[in-house]
Amino acid sequence: MSEEIRDHNLTTDSKPSPPQQPPQKRGLISRKRQLVFLSLMILLIAKGLVGIGEVAFVILSYVYLYEFLSRFAFPRKQTEQKKRLSNPKNKLFQAYFLATAIIGLLLPICYIGDGIFRGDIHGAGAAAPHLFLLSGQAFTEPIGFSEKFSTPIGILGPVFYNARRIFALLDWVKAEFSDTQRPGGPVRLYGGRAIASVNTAMWFYNLFGLLLPVFLPRSCEIYFSGDSKGD
Repeated sequence: MSEEIRDHNLTTDSKPSPPQQPPQKRGLISRKRQLVFLSLMILLIAKGLVGIGEVAFVILSYVYLYEFLSRFAFPRKQTEQKKRLSNPKNKLFQAYFLATAIIGLLLPICYIGDGIFRGDIHGAGAAAPHLFLLSGQAFTEPIGFSEKFSTPIGILGPVFYNARRIFALLDWVKAEFSDTQRPGGPVRLYGGRAIASVNTAMWFYNLFGLLLPVFLPRSCEIYFSGDSKGD
């Protein structure tokens, strides 16, 4: 126990202590969610739909972020106060989060599953790297935003994955528009083009309209504001 906590306890012994709140279960929820995304990543690898490049990116980005940058560039500070970068109760934020989940996860999962069922391995393989990298991001985000790491480290994870996923999305769009026939007929052909195009536009906006100009500077402001308070 640190001296500051000990002194605080001595000065507040005369006051009645507030009732103890039950422990939160968010950690358990996060672990279950991580297991779901990890299982999805393993399934895509087992089906041979992702290459060694995507797998290497997930591993190397984890090492670089949480073993290197977290120690030498943005180590966790005692003076840093973890703050929310956005209001989760905001209806616009909730709508955007739901849209990213449906467009970025649900539709590609359905598209890849339908491709495997119909024998369209080429189409499924074109969409799989995006889904694999998005699952990797969802798997590592609870780690980056935990109390163990600073706020910039938590934001740099989505920045890294979004920047890498842009190239996977562009390859997906190129593959969709280069094909003129697909198993499943026009519905799958034009549906694949629409899903790939909407995902590309959405994640371009997410990276260049939100993460880089808004959340990354805000995370650095939170991180370095602790220095001025400490002074």
